[in-house]
Amino acid sequence: MMKLSSARPSVARRHSLAVKPRAAVETRARKVSPLEKGGTLKGDKARGKDASNAKVAMKPGQRFNDPRFVNGTWDLAQFANADGETNWDAVIDAEVVRRRWLEVSPEPISDTTPVTFDLSEIPTSVWVRRFHLPEAELINGRATMVGFTVALLVDLVFHVRLVDQLTSPLGQIATLGTVLFCLFVRSEKDLDVYKELSDEATFYDKQWQATWEGKTRPSETEQ
Repeated sequence: MMKLSSARPSVARRHSLAVKPRAAVETRARKVSPLEKGGTLKGDKARGKDASNAKVAMKPGQRFNDPRFVNGTWDLAQFANADGETNWDAVIDAEVVRRRWLEVSPEPISDTTPVTFDLSEIPTSVWVRRFHLPEAELINGRATMVGFTVALLVDLVFHVRLVDQLTSPLGQIATLGTVLFCLFVRSEKDLDVYKELSDEATFYDKQWQATWEGKTRPSETEQ
């Protein structure tokens, strides 16, 4: 009759069983700027999103070449609509592609080939409509939902009407605080960003304090 072996596994065998795969190192990808993604709009309205993600076939050392980019600036006449008005969205799209090209293949700038185009040439109304209005609408919606929820709770607990809350100084301060909170804290990631900024602000002070641990400072001996 065959007997089962009661011998323990070898040390190497036990070590191999105990070894666990290491977790993959998490890497943070660079956050895409609003200019690169074409604004805060989504879907068909996100003009520039496709332009920023377009794969441009280029060779090492190849210079950026666009017939609309003339003498270091964009020829706005080539961006005119049927009514003769400049299509500034198309200008932004083209500038997104140019800057993405220069990130991959940097080009030197000299006095003979100056780049005179500046983003300030684009009207402010275009930037507001394309980048800021969608974000403002989102913030206003969040502030409204948070504000009325808090106002409803105050009415249920303290029996203070909504009109009285809005007209009282304390209610106005609470409304302002709600708006500011929605402006500066748009997601949970913003809380992590503020925490990192706080750590950076106190990093050198903590480092300085750590260098004097267990030592007598000159200021203490003078006293």
